[in-house]
Amino acid sequence: MWLMTLRQHFDDRLRELRSDVLRMGGVVAEMIRLGVEATISGDIGLASKVIEMDDEVDAFEKSVLKNTVLTMMQEAPVAGDLRVLVSILGVVGEIEKAADDAVKLARRSTKLTGHFPAELKLALNELGEETRTTFLAAMRLLGEYDEDLANQIVHGDKAIDTRYVAARDRVIDLMKGNPTEAEHLVRTIESFHALEHVADHAVEIAQRLKLHQSG
Repeated sequence: MWLMTLRQHFDDRLRELRSDVLRMGGVVAEMIRLGVEATISGDIGLASKVIEMDDEVDAFEKSVLKNTVLTMMQEAPVAGDLRVLVSILGVVGEIEKAADDAVKLARRSTKLTGHFPAELKLALNELGEETRTTFLAAMRLLGEYDEDLANQIVHGDKAIDTRYVAARDRVIDLMKGNPTEAEHLVRTIESFHALEHVADHAVEIAQRLKLHQSG
């Protein structure tokens, strides 16, 4: 009975940690959506909201890190449980990096007001949707691991890379024809690049969780 109580207590703490990480990921997913919208619409107020939301992500990160370390110290987890806690720390790090990229996207949008190429707005929206979908899929893996979904995330990154490269090449073509707009067009490329980086973090989360399962 005593051992069962200890096990249940650990499982409860682990459930709380996962819940907080998923909530943290939900905030980042919303930052991605709003960052894309701000870039396309040129809404500086919306971009500012994304930047402010990073404080909420930072608060989640500090709380999860603290509670994970306390769980390691107080619960004396066995090897398998310790791997779970270590994987949570890794996932949190990738989520925080994705938030940083969402902030970069928002910051670029404040300098692009009225200068984001109209012909690339659809491409940015599509890349944003695909990136956000991939990121949310990675979050689902933390709640309930699925090998097929993990592989789908990892292999699907090639399609996102292809979208990014196509957009980058189109922007370079625009630079050649509009050299006076080079500064704004560089920021346009950076907007696409920020989203591509978010997808990379989603892939890293999937790979970390795959490694945990195989361990």
